[in-house]
Amino acid sequence: MKALKIFTIVLLSTLVFAACTKNNNINDPGENPVIESVNDLVVPPDFDWKTQQTIDVVVSLPQTGELKPLLITNRDGSKRYFRGFPEDGSRTLRTKITLPAYEYELRLIYSGTNGPNMAFISNGQMYYDFASSQKSLTVVGCDLSNFTTYSKGGWGQKAAGNNVGVLRDQYFDQVYPDSFVIGDPDNYTITFDNASDVETYLPGGGGPQVLNKSWINPGKKDKLGNMADQIIAARMNRDYNAAGFLGVNPNYDLGELVFIDGPFANMSVNDFLAMAEIALGGGGLNGYSANDYANTAENIINSFHEGNNAGILTCPPNPVVEDPFVELTASCIDGDVVFTLSNTGDGAMTSAFSGSLYKNSNEIENFTYQLDVNESFVIMASGYNTDVFEITVETPQNETLEETLTGCGAEEEEEEGETTEQLGGTLAYEDLWPGKGDYDFNDLVIDYEFDIVKNNQEVVQSITATFVVKAFGASYHNGFGFTFPTVSPSDIVSVTGYDVVNTSVFDITGNGLENGQSKATIIVFDDARRVMPQTTGGIGVNTQLGYDYIEPVTISLEIIFASNAVTYSELNIGAFNPFLIVNTEINGVPGNRGLEVHLPNYEPSDLFDTSFFGQMEDASDPAQGKYFVTENNLPWAINIAEPFDWVIEFQDITGAYHVFAEWAQSGGINYPDWYKNNSGYRNNNLIYPMQIGN
Repeated sequence: MKALKIFTIVLLSTLVFAACTKNNNINDPGENPVIESVNDLVVPPDFDWKTQQTIDVVVSLPQTGELKPLLITNRDGSKRYFRGFPEDGSRTLRTKITLPAYEYELRLIYSGTNGPNMAFISNGQMYYDFASSQKSLTVVGCDLSNFTTYSKGGWGQKAAGNNVGVLRDQYFDQVYPDSFVIGDPDNYTITFDNASDVETYLPGGGGPQVLNKSWINPGKKDKLGNMADQIIAARMNRDYNAAGFLGVNPNYDLGELVFIDGPFANMSVNDFLAMAEIALGGGGLNGYSANDYANTAENIINSFHEGNNAGILTCPPNPVVEDPFVELTASCIDGDVVFTLSNTGDGAMTSAFSGSLYKNSNEIENFTYQLDVNESFVIMASGYNTDVFEITVETPQNETLEETLTGCGAEEEEEEGETTEQLGGTLAYEDLWPGKGDYDFNDLVIDYEFDIVKNNQEVVQSITATFVVKAFGASYHNGFGFTFPTVSPSDIVSVTGYDVVNTSVFDITGNGLENGQSKATIIVFDDARRVMPQTTGGIGVNTQLGYDYIEPVTISLEIIFASNAVTYSELNIGAFNPFLIVNTEINGVPGNRGLEVHLPNYEPSDLFDTSFFGQMEDASDPAQGKYFVTENNLPWAINIAEPFDWVIEFQDITGAYHVFAEWAQSGGINYPDWYKNNSGYRNNNLIYPMQIGN
């Protein structure tokens, strides 16, 4: 159908929409309407449609010893989000990092310190002080078999097949013979009389907050906040387990397990929930924040999500005092070798013991360690993919522990003192702005990855920006570019690798930037149909199953920065501004430069034609900082934090991704990982990459 749509940017009134585009019906969210299209969504007016979050980080590093790089990862260390130093040479690191919106807890690793050190993200910030870190807890021989937990969305789903909704309905009256009540009986509570009332309310929504009144059977539109929602789900996991209906372990109930780390380290689930319910009901936060309670309750939910142990809870400690027992583990985190010594015994080390770290048979560090019960010690080093690291450690048992790790590093060597950062994801566009599209978000699907090289003062040296054109379901000839909003054109020495031949529409300067821009703007390619040609017809490429699959096209840019121009925190890579340029060629002749499509509430470039604002369905209001959204706050583009499997042509994204609608209507609170291939999240029959070869 898109091939039949006629668009003339001079005469907007002649634009014809496809008949399959649905009317924009406004529904009362309290009526729980059936969502058949993005057009049916009722989203908060301030929802930003972001699947990423950029947070301010402040970390007080150890005050003694050689200054070393800090690593910030996800909880289990499988994804690195930062590696670097304080910009001013002090012992306080301040920076910005961008990571998926679903992350709420981060691990901090600093060589020579106890760990793991965990910190919650709260209100777009993360603060941590190594001087006041909490001990972590580990228990030898802890049997954590058979435990299972489910999310608030799981407990709120309609009963079907063998899902947790069936479990909820079948045993609710046995687990709660009167009613299910949470909160502070002396202040405010939430009461659910029946299993169906839980289904009606969850997954809830809204930011973490304390109750200001009591509720009986709240409805779908009653957003009580993420603190309440997570505690409700955590209670149900604990209660159904205690009643013998969910994840029964031969030795312990879920409520008896204790937190390994975090603000409630060493506290049992039972004790935490008792404190959390008092806090929720208005009885006092006890020195913690609503966010702490919400995130810790979510940790209970994630501890054994669908039977997978996430390393969040462990068995209660053995009261028998025995000797210390030291274990050594090794891991590779994006080129950094991390060796961890843990005292998993039941006694403290009464004296220090020594160890040595070798790189390619040369000793690079010697150290001593002395661990209390449940403490661990981290030794970290960096290398390249050919380096061999070996650590030897003396233990209280008069043994020598050894570990060797190879192949942990980058493919290409960096200069001495350099560190690297990465940011990647997928951009998905509709190209009919200012007219509304069909919301399959496949008019351009393009992966991106920025590899940023910086020195040990955090000054950006260079960026390798890689873009992979995966698909486009558009008949237009569209270009693509991006802006660094905090970077001046003079801050960049050169850009190479872009693919632009249409010099009638695009004016590229000698250093590779686009001319006429006050902020550094780079055109990656001028025409998707030229760089990724069709071979067998159809609307575009890789969106219709009836036509050949074409291998994605990769374009790699090298961006060299001027000396001392921009630090990593000033760059704020998460704020980069990508955009589509529509109709760069029309009927075989050069088109126009002025029509851009941006992510919601991202400003257009200096070369944008502002006369398009307010036309057709666009409700942009530059005076209010509102751009590229409809009157009902619907977007024309989304930035997905991780690789994204796009939707088949003409299929609305809400049909393919089952929890997309709940994510949007909750303002991003519920299902921030909606794009993942989790159980019940999506219909693979409507997702193009899943059908190739079927």
